[in-house]
Amino acid sequence: MIKRSARDPDLARLVIWGSLIAGILLAQSGHAQSSFEVASIRPAATQHTGGEGNSRSQIEYAADSLTLRNIDLREMVQWAYGLEHYQVMVPDVLETQRYDVRARAGDPVAVSTLKLMLQGLLATRFRVQFHREQKRISVYELVVAKNGPRLPKNKADTLPSSYVKESFPRVVDGGFVFSNMSITEFAEQLTELRGIDLPVVDRTGIQGVYDITLKSAASAMLEPDGPSLF
Repeated sequence: MIKRSARDPDLARLVIWGSLIAGILLAQSGHAQSSFEVASIRPAATQHTGGEGNSRSQIEYAADSLTLRNIDLREMVQWAYGLEHYQVMVPDVLETQRYDVRARAGDPVAVSTLKLMLQGLLATRFRVQFHREQKRISVYELVVAKNGPRLPKNKADTLPSSYVKESFPRVVDGGFVFSNMSITEFAEQLTELRGIDLPVVDRTGIQGVYDITLKSAASAMLEPDGPSLF
């Protein structure tokens, strides 16, 4: 069950700690602590439009390389600074331009260093300048319905110590499939879906790992007059 909360102190603190970033292509910002040995930035090979999944970006990284496919400036800022999409404000025109970025470090580095390098790339190649603001925002709360949860058995004890986790739900038979998800992770991924205009915060208190399917939700979102995700 999802309900809207006009004031959420916990999330307000999260936004304050993480800061809100406004990206403006005006002037070059400061220098990064590290830089890539070589970096290629091109317009995205495939500019898709349409429903959920058709314009999805990809972020892949290894110890010495970073590859971003079909990505816009907002998503680059999010990954580089460890922010959620609702913490980043950019002019609308920048979200219509997508890029393929391939970058290589001189030596193997930690992912935190790759993020610093991307911050430098945003400053030097995209000439990004930003400022930070504190902002209190509304949220959606994921809560337990009146009669309590009715869930299958918790999968946590049946999974290996290391198992695959997906960054986005898969689209299967017109529905969204969230595999091996805690309820908190489910709420985080709901926040990323098109049509969810506010952050979704887990207030259920439910522990465990589950497979969750939102039947027909992906198909419905493709219909101009179809029902909302809610």
